[in-house]
Amino acid sequence: MREKIHFYIYLAGLCLIAFFLPVSEYITSSAIFLLLTNWFAELNFKTKLKQLFEDKSVLIFLLIFFVHIIWLINTQNFEYALKDIRIKLPLLALPVIFASSSKLNSKQIYLICVFFILGVLMSSLLGVLIHHRELFSYGGFNVRQLSVFISHIRLSLMCSFSIMLIIFFWSKRIFITNIYLKIISILVSLWFLTFLALVEGFTGIVALLIAGIFVILVKGFYSKNKNAKIAYISLGILIPVISFVFVFNEIRHFYKPTADNTLLQVTAGGNAYYHDTTAGMLENGNPVYINICEKELHWAWAKRSNVGLDKTDAKGNPILHTLIRYLASKGLPKDTEAVLSLSSEDIMNIENGIPNYRFAQPKLISDRIYKIIWQLDYYLKGGNPSGHSLSQRIEYLKYGLILSYRNFFKGTGTGDIDDEFKALYIEKQSVLEPQYRHRTHNQFITFFATFGIFGFLLIMLGMFYSIFKNLENLNWPFFSFIIIIILSMLSDDTLETSTGVVFFSFFYALFIWVKQNEVNTK
Repeated sequence: MREKIHFYIYLAGLCLIAFFLPVSEYITSSAIFLLLTNWFAELNFKTKLKQLFEDKSVLIFLLIFFVHIIWLINTQNFEYALKDIRIKLPLLALPVIFASSSKLNSKQIYLICVFFILGVLMSSLLGVLIHHRELFSYGGFNVRQLSVFISHIRLSLMCSFSIMLIIFFWSKRIFITNIYLKIISILVSLWFLTFLALVEGFTGIVALLIAGIFVILVKGFYSKNKNAKIAYISLGILIPVISFVFVFNEIRHFYKPTADNTLLQVTAGGNAYYHDTTAGMLENGNPVYINICEKELHWAWAKRSNVGLDKTDAKGNPILHTLIRYLASKGLPKDTEAVLSLSSEDIMNIENGIPNYRFAQPKLISDRIYKIIWQLDYYLKGGNPSGHSLSQRIEYLKYGLILSYRNFFKGTGTGDIDDEFKALYIEKQSVLEPQYRHRTHNQFITFFATFGIFGFLLIMLGMFYSIFKNLENLNWPFFSFIIIIILSMLSDDTLETSTGVVFFSFFYALFIWVKQNEVNTK
């Protein structure tokens, strides 16, 4: 009886973590504490230690955490180091609890995954419900605010993983056993895709595509039916080809002008135009800094708006700059006639910090791709990357590689990585504005710079050894998860936040160390 009580508390704790992971960091932490308390209350430590030491893969995984402890030896900033270690505690607690507790059967594990999907659904729905007025109104609404509980990047990854889980449940007829549940599962999947588009979760979308392609190709190679094999492999090849064509088409349209863009001499009012043909900035293929008569812009804008051109827009950018970009996006010269031809909606867009008329409509994936192309084009032409997520990441990566090279053998130490980045930005006189000077946004480079080559290799051993050791016993939901998490680590410091650490360690441990010894559904 006592064992059953502890088991049900354990199972309930796992379901709580899964459900609240995308909803509440506080409740998630409380659920982990519940698991830990239950683990100690069970006693029977001799058996638990035996289970731990019988599976060396658990101990090797714990290297990820203990490297952070060992590298305190060359740390100066202990305050930051202790904060970092506190965030990383689930990397120690969850694998130990999972590997030494009662094993679960497949149905119980899949039930936990269902709770996770429900949590992601609630988190995404609440975000849209809370901000529906801002989302569907004119203005410079930051779509990242749709993720009200956790980082929008983390939530987009969870949406992608949830879609992969639903596809798995559907294909194996797990839980989704009648027409009503099938319809619900399709609607939930479509909602997650819609949310990814709304929140512009490019990382999540790319992760979903790559994980999906991987699963399709694997199913194709292992299928015994010749027709099914051909269909799966063809689909696995077709998806990246279509994606490439779509992106290539967006690039082509980006550089294709929508107007003549002839350099004009004087306006209809007889004032001279100004041209800067070296600036290189484009909007919808049109050069931004040509055919500008600033004198007329000030006069005409005062007729249309109560916000002076010497002020800033809703996003904090100079409204004159936003107006010039907006007119360029429409292929118009920057003069009196152009400003007076704008609709009231256009004026409101400019005041709200929208630099291109195409962004005034509900957000689409093509808009996000356009912004990425714009950022790269602007950055490669010498533009300041401040405030632009992708080009900032390129700068972060450059500085991360410099720190990795300088600290190749011993690393900066667990607590000094942040200080080293700040000092390097000052030393190199970075063009990034102070508020945008962050760390690498690449977990692997962060580990290398922090712990040097030896610490980095120990962490890679801990991260990947268990996967290869248990390769035959793993199903494709886990591989979908690990692909998504690795891709996130290439573009973000996934394990530097509490949510990211729990997301990684929880599902990693759940799929590898929690399951009973039974035949898996490959």
